[in-house]
Amino acid sequence: MATASQSRGLNHMVTKRQLGIVVVVAVLLLMLGIVAVDLFEAGKWGGFGPLQRIGVGLGVAGFAVGAILIRIGDRPA
Repeated sequence: MATASQSRGLNHMVTKRQLGIVVVVAVLLLMLGIVAVDLFEAGKWGGFGPLQRIGVGLGVAGFAVGAILIRIGDRPA
């Protein structure tokens, strides 16, 4: 018995490569935003604060996860 999504032709599976690309793009945008806050001095205090360092550290970890997913290939996620 086909599910509702399969009967409508929506049976596309997300691959690990596609998921990795989405993760990498999202992380890069978030890290760009973190750095942009400091560059445009949008915060109350100047300098690169501890929360920004934590955010960049988590961004690097997220980037690594995305890169690993991209290298895994076209297997379903």
